Amino acid sequence: MTDTPRRALVAAVLGTLFATVGVAGVAHLYLRRWRRGVAWFVFVLGIGVALVVALNPATISVSSLAAAPVRTLASVNVEPSSVYPPLLFLLGLSIYDACRIAIKPAEADEDAVACPVCGYPLDAELEFCHWCTAAISWSEPNPDPDR
Repeated sequence: MTDTPRRALVAAVLGTLFATVGVAGVAHLYLRRWRRGVAWFVFVLGIGVALVVALNPATISVSSLAAAPVRTLASVNVEPSSVYPPLLFLLGLSIYDACRIAIKPAEADEDAVACPVCGYPLDAELEFCHWCTAAISWSEPNPDPDR
């Protein structure tokens, strides 16, 4: 198995495992997409809180939510069937996004050298790809053809 499908598989498994407990963005952290992973986590958490508040407008006030957010949200009775489907959809989108990132190689400049395994740009001074850790064997330039 080459590294690209393995990365996508590991990202999908990690994303699914953590999605079962409601945490989004872990697969992005595995792919070293730190900001995107944190953004997915905050986005799904924010949508979850917004759904709970929107479904209980009479029992939750902004002042009680600002004063004690965890206690206020824990005391609310919410029908799970009205909150879980949208959150599961967003968690699924997070997993899909991580798999798409893992499969798609990064675009490189025309002058830059790309890794033959993962397609990410390489540093010509290293003997391995710092993205996928594949060993790189650099060939010496051809000697003068006049000799």
